[in-house]
Amino acid sequence: MTTEPTAYPGLPIGVLTLDDRFVITAVDAVFRAELGGGDELVGQPLDALISDRDHRGAVALASRLTQYRGGIIDLSLVLVVGGSERFVRMRLVARSAWQYLAYVEPGDQEESLTYELALARQRWAGVMQRSDEGIVLVDHEGTILQHNLRFFELMRFRTAHGVSLTESALDGRALGPLLPRAFDELQERLRRGDEDFVVRVETKGRTLELEGRSLRLPLRGRIETLLLVRDLSEQRQIAERDAIIQADLDQAADFQRALLSRMRSPRGLEVDVSYRPLQRVGGDVYDVTVLADGTVRLFIADATGHGVTAALSTMLIKSEYDAVKEGGEGPAATLAALNERVTRTYLKLAVLFTASIVDIAPDRSLVRYACGGHPGPMLVTETGVVELSEGGGFLGAQAGQRYPEWSTAIHGWRSIILITDGLVEARNAAGAQFGEERLLAAIGEADRRGRRINANVLSRLDAYVDTQAQTDDITLLTVRPTQMEDS
Repeated sequence: MTTEPTAYPGLPIGVLTLDDRFVITAVDAVFRAELGGGDELVGQPLDALISDRDHRGAVALASRLTQYRGGIIDLSLVLVVGGSERFVRMRLVARSAWQYLAYVEPGDQEESLTYELALARQRWAGVMQRSDEGIVLVDHEGTILQHNLRFFELMRFRTAHGVSLTESALDGRALGPLLPRAFDELQERLRRGDEDFVVRVETKGRTLELEGRSLRLPLRGRIETLLLVRDLSEQRQIAERDAIIQADLDQAADFQRALLSRMRSPRGLEVDVSYRPLQRVGGDVYDVTVLADGTVRLFIADATGHGVTAALSTMLIKSEYDAVKEGGEGPAATLAALNERVTRTYLKLAVLFTASIVDIAPDRSLVRYACGGHPGPMLVTETGVVELSEGGGFLGAQAGQRYPEWSTAIHGWRSIILITDGLVEARNAAGAQFGEERLLAAIGEADRRGRRINANVLSRLDAYVDTQAQTDDITLLTVRPTQMEDS
């Protein structure tokens, strides 16, 4: 379960290593080959690479970095590298409390930069227009850069002569002169450049709440302020709508639990699964199947992201896996078949995930396994805990991928454990990860003392993180041999 940067065979994914100030400290060979640039990038802040023309990308990056609390930042950006503009997809993750990795993939191979930027702006505009809150972006001088219809409806702007303004008249105008005296506190907050604030205004028989969020870049400082406007008189309707959404989430969680709990322990084996989604629903999925020849096939996968989007991805992953799992192929070929089905059917949905398949032979003396960007299995024997090999690229990223496969004898084995990386990446209040060393120690302790492995691992994890909030879905799937029943 190494955390070193991984090269993905056949994929043009470069890696930038960043420090805790998001300053570039290393550039890998794939980045240099695919995007150009090299040692001259070292020492530059990440945001300094963004093209001045990619205003939305700069704002999105600033917002995500300002609010980053872990997980994955996934953005499409225009970078200036080697004197040329390149449209890329960037996925930024924390490697430790003081180091980050930015995985960068070129997105303009078909010379469609203008088209892609237009799509990105349309998507951003679509999000603003569909929002139930009023949204407006103003620059550091207070000029309105963009707004949605809901903002216009809530603010009810008029000229000094009492004439109602049209919505199209707002963009490019200074916000301050449009605001009546009731909004003096808001104007003062904007003038001072307060980072985050909430102002309530009584106006025309309504109570408006305006929440301001300052968007900053490490290099450029404050570049914009995002204002969210809510009519608090509508809170009851919002609460009623939230109750409906919560009921839907509860139903989705029940459905996901039912889907994952259908499996039974195969004859001669005991299966123990512990599943802790970050939210009501999660992005981890697992399966245990007995193939026609008696082989027991274990499957575990981890979709990128959290919550409803990741949970929907797991439904697709599970459905496509069910279609290939009994096709008579080994673990590596099954992963490749699963990747083909996902990339060819759901490419536009960006269903990206890691996965691992472990086959336990009918006589329980051999395992064959393959991984795609996922932590390798762990094997408990009489002599201790062994970490098996890992490798391969993410599934869902690109068709035509191949995955390495390994096999190992398991005579005298006690348990096989599969996990998702939310377990080892859990952090305590100091920001230190639980890590694989503590995981292996907890597994070994449980085996020596005859305890259930999952319960012991989670107990040690809870004691380590204490009151720190969970940041990712956590899954453990443990299989151990039992006394065979008489036929």
